[in-house]
Amino acid sequence: MFARKLVLAVGCSALMFGCAGQPDETQEIVDNLSKAGFPADDIMVVDGKVYVGRDAEVSLAASRELLGTGDTSEEQYRTTNLVSPSVTKICINGSTFTGAFSTALDLAIQNYDELPLSFAMARTPSTGCSYTINAVIQPGVVGGSAGFPSGGLPYHTINIGSGLSSYSVDVIEHVITHEIGHTLGFRHSDYYNRSISCGSGGDEGDAGIGAIHVPGTPTNAVVGGSLMNSCFRSVETGEFSSSDLTALSYLYAQQVYATLNFENGDARRTSSTGDWAPGYYKAECASGESVTGLSLNPTSRHTRVALCRASGDSRYPHDGCYTRSFSTGDSRGTSATGDWDPGYYKGECGTNEFVAGVAQSTTHEITAVLCCPGTVTHTSCSARVFDGQDSRESSASGDWDSGNWKGECGPGRYAAGLSRNISGGAPHALLCCSP
Repeated sequence: MFARKLVLAVGCSALMFGCAGQPDETQEIVDNLSKAGFPADDIMVVDGKVYVGRDAEVSLAASRELLGTGDTSEEQYRTTNLVSPSVTKICINGSTFTGAFSTALDLAIQNYDELPLSFAMARTPSTGCSYTINAVIQPGVVGGSAGFPSGGLPYHTINIGSGLSSYSVDVIEHVITHEIGHTLGFRHSDYYNRSISCGSGGDEGDAGIGAIHVPGTPTNAVVGGSLMNSCFRSVETGEFSSSDLTALSYLYAQQVYATLNFENGDARRTSSTGDWAPGYYKAECASGESVTGLSLNPTSRHTRVALCRASGDSRYPHDGCYTRSFSTGDSRGTSATGDWDPGYYKGECGTNEFVAGVAQSTTHEITAVLCCPGTVTHTSCSARVFDGQDSRESSASGDWDSGNWKGECGPGRYAAGLSRNISGGAPHALLCCSP
């Protein structure tokens, strides 16, 4: 097993925690990481730069963001900080890379660019770059280092050790792809027990921040199971594992949206579920899609548009679907989420179901939702009240119904319920949950 970054701190000890003469900014980063809960033996300062997990550099901005987070998940494994959807092309400047390092950099970039992600990736010189990462050869190091995103931008630098010259192009490609993964917000897949891939070492620490499980990926790391393992082997291929691809797709899949205007008639992307609300106007997403947004006209108080995330996600099949009517009172498949919109009628699908369609009467009162069983868990739910203003977890879909109030669940989230006003029947809040 080979560590990502074999470095020795200079001037004090291997852990330069609180060394005399340490710059104020560096000390603040160390202090912030300590307050966030990172164990002292996981924080290392080398040449004025602060690392956790031995290869993930943490900027001052990123350390401050970590203090403001509150996630308590303990599984696998991204940071709380991700790259914004507004970043559509990431460029990498590898002007000093030659020979095998240059070839490996091209292959690593190709690993990302050939996937249907929300961003393209290219090597400079290139046009249309939203952000540029500098790739630097670090003398005397076997491995690499990088940092996590902050402010919606990737980390600015990946350091690749010159000591990798004794390894194959595939291994160098593996290390570069791994370090780019950190700049996008991925933690080590075995962060909780580095000995899995390194043969020794313990828990890098999660501290209730920055170690969030990516749904659909394993929660237990194995040797060779992920390109994001802490340490690499001499037999690495440089290619993503299936779980790596799942994680990338979940966090950064290129999103395609469909808008369904059902203000004055049906707007359905499938009719396979039959007429599940006879006599009413229906919006229905296609199989593989869930409702993720709904809009309300401020003047007429009519429901206008339903938003579907049209990405063909196997977690959202349209089999075994049924109608849940709530025009005269609550109709909920679970009460585990509590009274998430007091004083309003609520239609809510069960814990393993999602909203695939919405119905309104010809007089524009919300009457029902179409619930379908899916591979979902109804967790981390929150209500988005959009009667009075936009309430959107993300703006990645753009202004899909200009001039109207919109409720919207963010990427990777789905609508599990909808509430309506008791009088008049206008929609009030969308319940957004994580799979």
